[in-house]
Amino acid sequence: MIARRPALHLAIAGQGPDEERLRKIAADLGVANRVHLIGDMPPQKVGLFLAGLNAFVFPSTAETFGLAAVEAAQAGVPVVANDLPVLREVLTVDGEPCALFADASNVDDFAAKIDMVFRDHRQTAQMVALGRKLAGRYSVDGMVEA
Repeated sequence: MIARRPALHLAIAGQGPDEERLRKIAADLGVANRVHLIGDMPPQKVGLFLAGLNAFVFPSTAETFGLAAVEAAQAGVPVVANDLPVLREVLTVDGEPCALFADASNVDDFAAKIDMVFRDHRQTAQMVALGRKLAGRYSVDGMVEA
């Protein structure tokens, strides 16, 4: 997707064994200057990182909670996440999803949902508004009341 949209940048936070492979793929696609491998990030910088995003893409195939996706939604960043039951549960507010869900094993489905974030401004604004409501649900007080 980044190769087809010259204005897009990809920022990946965290570390893992695939860093060199990702750098090679970016170079092979001619987008290395728009792929930013951030590495580990101290918790106090997560908010600043999220504030700079236009979308948060979360293709994780196994999650127990999905904290990163919840943090992004709370920060007002549109989220596209793998369609896992736990992510549907934690990224739903008042019965409405505050994220777009896609099949992470289907690249075309995931790309279409990411593209939708940039095309359907009304739906994206609705998701963002719902996502901000997660802050109350997952606050200390909200968790105690639950």
